[in-house]
Amino acid sequence: MKLKSPNILKITKNLFDRPKIRQFLFLYIFFLHFTFLNNINSQDIHFTQIYYSPLVTNPANTGNFDGNWRFVNNYRNQWKAISIPFRTIAVSYDKIFYIFTEKFSYGINVIDDKSGNINLKVNKIFLSFAYHKQIDFNIFHFGIQCGYVFKNFSTNNITFPSQFDMSIGLFNSQLPNNETNLKTSINYPDINFGGIWERKYGKIKPIVGMCLNHLTFANESFLGEKNNLPLKYSIFSSLDINIKSFHIVPSIFRMSQRKATDFIGGIELKQELKSLLFRKIYCGFYNRNDFKTANDALIFLIGIQVKQCNFAVSYDINVSPLAKATNNRGAFEFSVIYTSKSLIPNKITMPCERI
Repeated sequence: MKLKSPNILKITKNLFDRPKIRQFLFLYIFFLHFTFLNNINSQDIHFTQIYYSPLVTNPANTGNFDGNWRFVNNYRNQWKAISIPFRTIAVSYDKIFYIFTEKFSYGINVIDDKSGNINLKVNKIFLSFAYHKQIDFNIFHFGIQCGYVFKNFSTNNITFPSQFDMSIGLFNSQLPNNETNLKTSINYPDINFGGIWERKYGKIKPIVGMCLNHLTFANESFLGEKNNLPLKYSIFSSLDINIKSFHIVPSIFRMSQRKATDFIGGIELKQELKSLLFRKIYCGFYNRNDFKTANDALIFLIGIQVKQCNFAVSYDINVSPLAKATNNRGAFEFSVIYTSKSLIPNKITMPCERI
């Protein structure tokens, strides 16, 4: 027996003929237009795999999954080709709970980051709390993170103007640096807040989220001066188009802080599998660009879901002006996400005849 392959064009046409779908697409295109034209300015610890580092991306992602609890581990290694690598590790745990019929969740997120020749270390620990509410067909998620940030660096590999030795014509790290106000470590409290909206329109599921970071405007100076940490804005959106067991997921993400902007846009393809062991495979292609200075990176991602565990690997190919120095080598990322099964049984309706 010969099996006919699904007519993708016919399915897509029938899908987009629906009035609600057309209305949604208009709003979504408007949202994309707004995002591209309003690039304010970001620079902070982040991952390329924004959808596989949920609690780092947005506190509203706390408990935003199907299951009971979730464990996430992210690893990023960048700029190994030109200097001491920038290495970032994040570990998070979040769990869902209910108060009467209302859905809540809590979590913890720990980040360890090391960068540069001065061995700048940044450690963050955040506690998250989120509330999830469905109103009609709309699902809303609101989350807040409260935590503490610890930063320190070493002066062993750096020199200051006062350490220039006239007798040898070179900098001498053994001379006093005369920096009386210099601190090698600082710490401060930090607060983040975010929200997410999602809804299903037939075979299409849009997701839009926004996050505000550094709501404490903490002083971040190592010199004892006033240098308040600026607010960081991030906004993201994805569109899950489901055709049979195949998913097409275009997405955009923009993060802005002071005069720096990080914009990632691309598409991910997912295929659900019928195997009891391998549940899903996926691959993605993304581009990082701030639309002001230069194209930064081309990003390739592959992943697989084995039972309740997701594995994702990505690589950033550097295409910025640094490409000649790095030989196009950028950043490597690896993510592991384990989601336990839900303890709440699904409601099953069994038809029966009346007696």
